[in-house]
Amino acid sequence: MRNKIALALMIGLFFTEFSFSQIRFGVRAGGSMTNITEVHSWSKSRGGFQLAAFTLIPISYNDLFYFQPEINLSAQGEFDQPITDEGLREKQKVFLTYINVPLNFKLYFTDAEDEFFAVGGPYFGFQIMKNIESKDFPTEAERNKFNTFDMGATLGVGYSINRQLEFSLRYSYGLIDQVSNDLAKKTNSTSVLNLGVSFIFF
Repeated sequence: MRNKIALALMIGLFFTEFSFSQIRFGVRAGGSMTNITEVHSWSKSRGGFQLAAFTLIPISYNDLFYFQPEINLSAQGEFDQPITDEGLREKQKVFLTYINVPLNFKLYFTDAEDEFFAVGGPYFGFQIMKNIESKDFPTEAERNKFNTFDMGATLGVGYSINRQLEFSLRYSYGLIDQVSNDLAKKTNSTSVLNLGVSFIFF
């Protein structure tokens, strides 16, 4: 019995040592085009950004499959174009800032140092700031009640250079209604297209 316990402890220690020795950390930055679907009749995408820190945890022994959780500061939202009292359309900022927590899985297509990869998984978002531009006339955006929680999925592809410098294109789509009192009474989803660059530390 003691031998079995000792063997189990040795095996567990081996996997723990392997996991921690192979874990790597990285940072990511990128530009985004974002909007909230179905909420404003004349909405336009805004340019945003993402800044992230992440951990790269191996799942397989062949350098192909990884778990990549992140903490991501994301500037999102959109521009609305409400109608003024004179019947003209005027651009209005509807800017929302989130802390997103993507729980991504990453698959490299081969074990080569320079290689394409796919990435995807669920994310959880927490709104930390709201900036809605005030106008001299009532606007729908100012009346909207925005949800402070978001959840959705991310899919993307990228290319890795020496498994250290990486470029990726991602698309994230929310599954939770972000505006509870919109006039259209439809599900208003977060939509983010992001092009980013990552650096992974050895």
